Amino acid sequence: MKLFFSLLTAFTLSACGGGTSVPDWQIDAQTATQRYTRYFLTGQVQRAEASFTQARKAVAATGNINAVSHIELVRCGLQTATLDFSPCTGYNQLAALASDPADAAYARFISGDWQGLNRALLPPQYAAFAAATAPHPVETQRLIRAINDPISRLIATGLSFRRGMVDDATLQAAIDTASAQGWRRPLLTYLKLQQQRTIDPATRAAIRGRIELVEESLQAPAKNITTAP
Repeated sequence: MKLFFSLLTAFTLSACGGGTSVPDWQIDAQTATQRYTRYFLTGQVQRAEASFTQARKAVAATGNINAVSHIELVRCGLQTATLDFSPCTGYNQLAALASDPADAAYARFISGDWQGLNRALLPPQYAAFAAATAPHPVETQRLIRAINDPISRLIATGLSFRRGMVDDATLQAAIDTASAQGWRRPLLTYLKLQQQRTIDPATRAAIRGRIELVEESLQAPAKNITTAP
């Protein structure tokens, strides 16, 4: 996750020295962004949206367009990790006013527009993956597996799916990554995709069992009901 938050280096916390204090907005932005990421991946939709709004407001207080763009790219990256390829509208609106070259490169990367992309501007964890122009699915899986950060690994998987380069092994690796982290949202996405691609009835039933377990974990706990004696 540390690598994923490299997008936030314009305003995230750094070691303080010489009595330099960290502005409150930086603390608020980092904390809210981390909460947003956790809630998004674990499928807590309302909490995720509230945390995103809090993070964006904290950064918007500076009037720094590029800093707010970072927040929007976090949202778009997480959506890609869950196979949601909605346009990155929030970022695009801001980029029309001001755009950081590295942000612009990352935005093109996660949108699937790689023609003429300056790959040197991408976060380093994607270097080998983005450099592979027409990899075989087996090679794609090797490149994805080499990405240490689990969020970035799922983003790369999402991009591979978008390019039609996901085989059964790549899909299973994404399931294993999301399962190991307890990230219900991408786990459900990839399990349901796996179910669609599976022909064997017994295997489909086993996958359905996993889906039901994850969906059960999303349900709010029942409130204790007490009655008067």
